[in-house]
Amino acid sequence: MSTHDEHAERWVKALTTDTDAAVDLYADDLVYDDHADRDHVLSTAITKADLAPRLAPFANTDAGNGVGIHRFEVFESFTVAGVGGNPAVVIRWYWTGEGLDTYRGVPTGGKNLTTQGITWHQLDAEGKVARETTYWNDTPILQGLGLPIITPEYWVEGFDPSTLVGS
Repeated sequence: MSTHDEHAERWVKALTTDTDAAVDLYADDLVYDDHADRDHVLSTAITKADLAPRLAPFANTDAGNGVGIHRFEVFESFTVAGVGGNPAVVIRWYWTGEGLDTYRGVPTGGKNLTTQGITWHQLDAEGKVARETTYWNDTPILQGLGLPIITPEYWVEGFDPSTLVGS
């Protein structure tokens, strides 16, 4: 197994089983930006104390408390050029959430949720995560929960953008 695969699997395992172990994967000087949150300033953690409560829900084991059981499965990871001679790792993953009362504030109605996303980790000289940026594909989940999100297929021949204009 390659170093990037080992990193990805270590991150996913810690994230979903042990918040302290997950936080320990990060450098003391960190920037964590989960683009699932609305506000860049409020959603960016820069200390481990800020990071821990953001990661804690993913390690929840109480199926009845509404936080949900979260599973991440890595389907691809690779190393890319980083900064300062240190590598960066890109992790593409599938996520499943079971037993969540809400998702981004939207009631789930008991539905199991799935999506995929991508996480970029800039590693420091010790192999700790110095910077993280994560993107979730929320659209299919929110559509499945009944939100009227339109996803036009612009590339389909004959697509007419005027069909998107409300009446």
